[in-house]
Amino acid sequence: MDAVRDGNDAAYMTLFERHRASLYGYALRMTRRPEVADDVFQETFLRVHRARTTWASHQGSFRSWLFRIATNTIRDRARQAARRPEVLDDTFEPSRSTTPSDRIMLERALAQLPENLRDAFVLTAVMGMDHNEVAAALDITPDNARARVSRARTRLRELLEVS
Repeated sequence: MDAVRDGNDAAYMTLFERHRASLYGYALRMTRRPEVADDVFQETFLRVHRARTTWASHQGSFRSWLFRIATNTIRDRARQAARRPEVLDDTFEPSRSTTPSDRIMLERALAQLPENLRDAFVLTAVMGMDHNEVAAALDITPDNARARVSRARTRLRELLEVS
């Protein structure tokens, strides 16, 4: 990212290629709509490019910074959508569960979690981030990240037992 900050376009493309799949997967998981995930993905990388001059490697990992930008982009879009309601379809991205009915139940349970718990859980369980990376991505402390993931897991268990 230091090279990108200094204007190296090839380095930007390398970062784009390296993080493309995981970022799109996160956006799709969080929005559950491919067309919205596409927009979030593009907007996130535009924001990275615009903010390249503010990057400082001592702030943490690029991956955490990227996912913080993505999370903020998703939240911005959710606020905009709340002001302009639209008809939503039932499209969702299946999880890694074994059966289609398990996947549907899990997706529904995830949708019922408060946003802050869902963000932390998806970054940990789906994106494979550790608590420090989640903390940096969500701009919270590692202890707070750990607590959110724990509360999300507890709440998911409760929701899935009722189903």
